[in-house]
This record gives sequence, structure tokens and C-alpha cells, in this order.
Amino acid sequence: MDMKRARCSRSRRAFTTSTLTALAALGFSRRSFAQAASAGKTVPPEVGKANVAVVDNFCAAFGRKDLSKIVSLLADKCTYRPTHTMPAVVGKEKVAETIKGFLDRDLKLKVLNTVAFGPLVLNERDDTLITKEGKPRTFRVAGGLFFVENGKIVEWTDYFLQ
Repeated sequence: MDMKRARCSRSRRAFTTSTLTALAALGFSRRSFAQAASAGKTVPPEVGKANVAVVDNFCAAFGRKDLSKIVSLLADKCTYRPTHTMPAVVGKEKVAETIKGFLDRDLKLKVLNTVAFGPLVLNERDDTLITKEGKPRTFRVAGGLFFVENGKIVEWTDYFLQ
């Protein structure tokens, strides 16, 4: 293995390890954890790839301000927590309203790293939105945690390191 490939492999492991450690320390969603643990089977790699594609399509739709595409990828009873310290927004309609507010402020999600663990998809992102003063502001999302079931996002929580 050449040095560049070794560094990349270490970087992915460090990303995964540090993000999962942060999620555990911050109180990983009990519902997602229980659902993932209760599956009790190995998930085929193609399922993880399909779940990553759902999340990637979801994030890309923000740059196009494509609310209908974003909403089409949400489960009816989805939940969204904009930060781990905020209460969850529950239900597709309410989540769609929240997302529309972000789109009105020109939110763009730039995915930097992604890893899948069966139904769980974890990404690191730079999210940029326009402030009320009209200036772009970028936030590093240390871990965007998505629980995907049947091709739909059931849960989404963002974790920021400050």
C-alpha cells in the first residue's frame, strides 16, 4: 500500500472513530441504535451503498433548492434535529417546513466524507447558508447522522464540534 493510500485509510478510520465516539458521548439516538441493533444480521454492502445514494441525493438537492426532491426522500414519520442540543422536529410536513426555511436562506450542503453502517449513514459536511445580513457563513458538520429505511430518511441529526 503506498503512502497516499495509507494516509487516506487512516483518515477514514479517524473520521469514523472520532465521529462515532462523539455521537456516543452526545447521546446517540436510542431509537436508531435500537433499530440498528435489533436487525441482528449482516447488511449486504449494496444496501449500504443504496443508503449512501439516498443521503447523497438528499444533500445535493439542497444546492438546487429542490424541495420536492428533498421531501420525496423523507419517510412520513421522519424526525430531524438541526443540532444535537435542539428538540426534534417530527413529521414529514414539519420537517419540510424547517427545510424550506433553510432553502429560503440558500443553504448548500457540501459532503466531505461519508460512511455507511447498514441503515446508518454518517457524513461530514460543510454547510453554507446566507445570514440575515446577506453574507455566506459556513459551518462544519462533524457528523450528519441519517437512519435510512426502505429508501427513505427516517431520522436525521447533525452534530457540530464547537
